[in-house]
Amino acid sequence: MNGEAEQSDWVNELASRIEQRGASSLALALIEIVRPFGFLGSQVLVMAQPLLTGIVDDKTVQRTTTLLDNPDLLNQLSATLEGAKAE
Repeated sequence: MNGEAEQSDWVNELASRIEQRGASSLALALIEIVRPFGFLGSQVLVMAQPLLTGIVDDKTVQRTTTLLDNPDLLNQLSATLEGAKAE
């Protein structure tokens, strides 16, 4: 499985977990707030990664950094949550 497909699957899994918790409306609002600052947020995560060791899995931090840095993945997450919310 290539990196893009793996990241896309992770975004779908993340959307599913958000929906199960009933937080899709909140997540959609936060996505819209974070979208313009995605690159900055991803860089903050990269700098904070050593501090997060032991609290958050490194792979999760890496995936979240990629999510924040990639507008297409944010759009996919948003669309998936909106689709689940409409159902």
